[in-house]
Amino acid sequence: MFLVQKRLFCLLSCNKSTVHVSSYQLCSLFSFSTAEEHSSNHGSNFTLVDPLESCELSSKEAAKRAKDRICEKELSSSSPSIEFFKQSGWSDPLVMKLLQREPRLLHANVETILKPRMRSLQDMGFSETEIVQLVSSCPCLLYLRDIQPRIDFWRSLLGSNEMLIKACRRNMFLLASSLARKIEPNISLLRECGISEQNIAQMVVRLPSFLCHTEKCIKEAIKHVEELGVSRDCKKFPRALLTVVTLSRSRLDATFATLISYGWSQPDCVAAFRKHPSIWSLSKKTLCDKMTFLMKEAGCELTYIICRPVLLTYSLEKRLRPRYEVLNFLDQNKLLDKGHDLLSVILLSEEKFRNKFLFLLREEKFISVQGKHDVVAVT
Repeated sequence: MFLVQKRLFCLLSCNKSTVHVSSYQLCSLFSFSTAEEHSSNHGSNFTLVDPLESCELSSKEAAKRAKDRICEKELSSSSPSIEFFKQSGWSDPLVMKLLQREPRLLHANVETILKPRMRSLQDMGFSETEIVQLVSSCPCLLYLRDIQPRIDFWRSLLGSNEMLIKACRRNMFLLASSLARKIEPNISLLRECGISEQNIAQMVVRLPSFLCHTEKCIKEAIKHVEELGVSRDCKKFPRALLTVVTLSRSRLDATFATLISYGWSQPDCVAAFRKHPSIWSLSKKTLCDKMTFLMKEAGCELTYIICRPVLLTYSLEKRLRPRYEVLNFLDQNKLLDKGHDLLSVILLSEEKFRNKFLFLLREEKFISVQGKHDVVAVT
């Protein structure tokens, strides 16, 4: 008990004006380990590695990547393209990032390529800041001759420059994808499924590469989603479709197998997929860790989890375990006047959880606030 009080004091007293403690921070109060264990567990968290070495590349591939990289020395060269970007207000780091993503721009003709394309973006209503964001995200657009119809198409679909830039940040080749061969046919398929324009836009922003798949791939994904029991008129159909497109059939089957190994039935799995398709994006280890925690540590019955699959969508380390540990501590010290359903506590916003359960600690004088400012002390 003293250790918990001491940790509360150390955590809360560091903020003089307002007490702000997340459930994730509170969880650390209930994790007891020796200094030696802490050192051995966390001593090597930060390791400086070369980006090429951190990837599993063959020596041939690594050499090719290294050849394409732009070094800082080249920024100080007299390349006309570099001078053009600098005169346009781009900082050295931004120019470096741009050239690393599109090395061809180092030798791009300023008069016939760069100036006309940048001027076109200005004429289309993009601000200087938006142009920097858009070109940084999708540098290959400076080589597109039909830049305006592409921009007009995507801006019409997504609704604003902001959403277009956001989508391009997630897929640097979005604007370069063929509208006639890939994008438009796939959008027609989505419309045939009854998906609204707003939902299509949301799907694009969430996963821009989705529409870059072949029409055959999208058709197969639609069929598979329907086989899993999610009808086209279901609210979750768009999300389920994104999940199926991004995951192989073997990966989806593996998730079903993992849940079944914990006692779920096939209908239970299908029902959970209809409610929360995002569960199928979890790795086997993550899914196993959450099921093991809920059943063995939190003491949840299998039927409780099956009826509330949303529990599996929350982070184990930042939501499930921290909040359970706090509840368990309060319960053991008889600070809860009645039982609290785990799901209802998990669903609380961070602010509501903090105010409600940290308040209980104050009320019972585990901590007190004194003086002109909020100075927290253990009583």
